[in-house]
Amino acid sequence: MGGLSRICKMYGSMEVSDANGKKVTWLWDYANDKARLKTEMTEDEIMASEKAKWMGVKSKLDTEKWNCL
Repeated sequence: MGGLSRICKMYGSMEVSDANGKKVTWLWDYANDKARLKTEMTEDEIMASEKAKWMGVKSKLDTEKWNCL
């Protein structure tokens, strides 16, 4: 996993400037487990990624909840 992928996975997204000063946004696609340009993703793909993200958080919290009981 490269540096861009590590940063995106850690923070969820990253806005960078290219050599011409044009800004692009990279998002971590939680559904496919890889970094992708936001412009290349459809709204449905972004929603699926967010759902996968929060389902992962929910399952982790549920696991912690049951381990504490």
